[in-house]
Amino acid sequence: MCENTFCQSLEEWQLKRVLEEQCNPTGADDNKKVEIKAPKEIPSDSLQNPSDPDATYSGHKGQGYQVQRMETYTDTEEKEHRSKTLNLITHVDVERACQSDAHAIKPAIESTKDRGLAPKELEADTLYGGDDNCEYAKTENVELVSPAKTTSNKKENDISSFEFSSSGHIITCPEGEKPLLTKKTKTRFTQGFSPEKCSQCPSYQDCPVKPGKKYYYLRYEEKVMRLAKRRAKEKTDDFKQRYRWRAGVEATMSEYNNRTGVKQLRVRGFKAVRFAAVLKAIGVNIFRATAVRRAKGRRSSQKPGYFCDLLKFFKEQIRTWCYVKYIFVGQIPITTNV
Repeated sequence: MCENTFCQSLEEWQLKRVLEEQCNPTGADDNKKVEIKAPKEIPSDSLQNPSDPDATYSGHKGQGYQVQRMETYTDTEEKEHRSKTLNLITHVDVERACQSDAHAIKPAIESTKDRGLAPKELEADTLYGGDDNCEYAKTENVELVSPAKTTSNKKENDISSFEFSSSGHIITCPEGEKPLLTKKTKTRFTQGFSPEKCSQCPSYQDCPVKPGKKYYYLRYEEKVMRLAKRRAKEKTDDFKQRYRWRAGVEATMSEYNNRTGVKQLRVRGFKAVRFAAVLKAIGVNIFRATAVRRAKGRRSSQKPGYFCDLLKFFKEQIRTWCYVKYIFVGQIPITTNV
């Protein structure tokens, strides 16, 4: 197939794809018209740009691609210590804009683990903190610190106010009552409470416990129990103190864009975009490493006191004399940096 024929076939395929994904044919066969679909009817992975078929659409980010990043952080408030600590981007992965963030945790952990950089603790946004991701992270000895996603299921929201044991059984209800029956099958828990106390409970109308033949029962799956325990833990000061460091990655994203212009690339296609994004992340790491090296060298050379200032004065005088000697004698001064 010659080049002209190939280009013509590619253009026809792209035109056909645009018509199928973003338009609806209307009218009779002899008088057909093209009607543009409503934005909600157009899929996010539809063709956005004929010159870049790999680009897709995100309602939050717009057209193009998205970059997943992971970096180290320093959990200290001391400005001097933070300026001398090197924090680097350890993972970069380019995805299509329509992909969900929920699928980014597993590739990130696998990538850093293969390079010996796997984290022990990982702070992530809510979309990354699904139950499946948390369970996978545990298998890799990584603690995923992330808020649990809220749900419209009222039972799942209410069960977080119960107190659970380490095995998943309920210790007490929000009113302080202990269950009379505790039972567990393979993946399902069953708790039975006193009918007399539950029927007279002031919070019964909002409680997920339902009446049964012998007890008032509360049944829930293991996943629901894990999410409830996470939601209860999110209210503690310990979780808030640990999770607040996650906000630091927003500054990295700003630095990543402002220093390298990663949001306005001059290349198209998934492979070229990924190559450019990785190189720009390496550039950010070089900038950071240079800044830390300068900060350490500057502090190590600072020796306060009168004798230090005097020594510095004589050093400048000797350096000036060396350059004067070079002008008149022709000997090149030698300087060393340690």
